[in-house]
Amino acid sequence: MINNYFADIFPFAYNYFSTMLELVQNKEREFPQSIVFEGMDTKKQYLFALELARILNCKNDKTTNCDCINCSWVKSLSHPAVQNVSQIHFKGEDDETKTVISEKQASEIEKTLLLSSDYHRFFIFFSSGEKAWEDGELFEFKKLGYTTEIDFEIKPLNHTTFSRTTLNALLKSVEEPPKNTTFIFLTKSKEDIIPTIVSRSVVFKLSSQKQTQNYNLISNIISKYPNIKFEDVYEISDEILKFISDNQLKLEDFLNMFLLYLKDMLLANCSNDVFCQKINSDIEIINQAIKHSKAKIHDKIALETLLFRLARGY
Repeated sequence: MINNYFADIFPFAYNYFSTMLELVQNKEREFPQSIVFEGMDTKKQYLFALELARILNCKNDKTTNCDCINCSWVKSLSHPAVQNVSQIHFKGEDDETKTVISEKQASEIEKTLLLSSDYHRFFIFFSSGEKAWEDGELFEFKKLGYTTEIDFEIKPLNHTTFSRTTLNALLKSVEEPPKNTTFIFLTKSKEDIIPTIVSRSVVFKLSSQKQTQNYNLISNIISKYPNIKFEDVYEISDEILKFISDNQLKLEDFLNMFLLYLKDMLLANCSNDVFCQKINSDIEIINQAIKHSKAKIHDKIALETLLFRLARGY
């Protein structure tokens, strides 16, 4: 689904959202309602946000070269449900502010969300102004089939352009949006927007740092994390035991791979305080399971105990 271009520049986010989109497509998960992207290259953050919006609105096969009306609209920056929000975008006729994202824009978003929509709505927040791009500066857009007819800057949000007052006015919309609505905030650092928004968002550091571990072997199993349910424990346990047997591994090998996955998620990805607390708690649960495995407790018992604890949360 996601263009392979992002596998090299944002490997962790690419893998995470690839799994997430499959779960959404299979109606096993809802897509996050609020996302904060951190990093130095806001232009690539913006392009990644557009790619997510394209896939979620595509009505065909969601491939990178799909030319359905929704994909075409997103790639030409004209999709009615994919909105830029900046100092020069998404402005009402009575909004004369030019240097900040205003409270009137927050109110306009709230009004927009009262209208029903058949699309997955995206509001992409960034700082902007008029800009004439030099040849080659929008190479990534051209390479991925997106328009290069862009006459505005794509810069990170900061406290000056996106004030606490505006963010507080936006808070209700972020907390309780209609189904199929996502807010994306493009920043250098989550510190550049207020904590109340960050705490309600999934935060990703979009960097080109490679993963230290290849998780392809266990990708189907770990895709169920962190939403393991009690009723699924025995089925997941059987899947893991079969995987271990088919690949001639020990339970401890699988648990160590899972442990590295969670540590990478924590270090390279997650800044949401509540989610981080859960990951830290689950890391401790897996460490206990590794001790059980080393103590020669039967694999099935050790594994089911682990999964029930992950489902319970302690």
